[in-house]
Amino acid sequence: LRPLLAERPASLVIVNRDIGKARQVVGELGHEPRARCCGYAELGAERFDVVVDGTSASLRGELPPIPATVFAPGATAYEMVYGKGLTPFLLLARQAGAVRLADGVGMLVEQAAEAFTWWRGVRPATAPVIERLAVPLT
Repeated sequence: LRPLLAERPASLVIVNRDIGKARQVVGELGHEPRARCCGYAELGAERFDVVVDGTSASLRGELPPIPATVFAPGATAYEMVYGKGLTPFLLLARQAGAVRLADGVGMLVEQAAEAFTWWRGVRPATAPVIERLAVPLT
């Protein structure tokens, strides 16, 4: 979350079905006035420029319990699941007007590169691998 905060968003909202866990995550950020938490039911009519799905719902072909209205016009949707293509979350985002969709392939490749670097002392080029594995999300 710190890299996201470094981009200076107006706010960062952590949503979890267990509000205690969401509070713990926000608490670990220290006294960060832009960070807050809520449960899914408290999202209401809020709209966000960037929505990240960190749940495992897409692994089961399900959606996280968010309304399509969370996506602001022109939003970015990022799916952290290691999968290729349109997950239920990314489909919802696209239907809601998100213009930039990203799946978890890049994260998978970058994590593999970090492990390879740790074990071998050489960091492989990741861009060609990501490009080769990429599935058009349009």
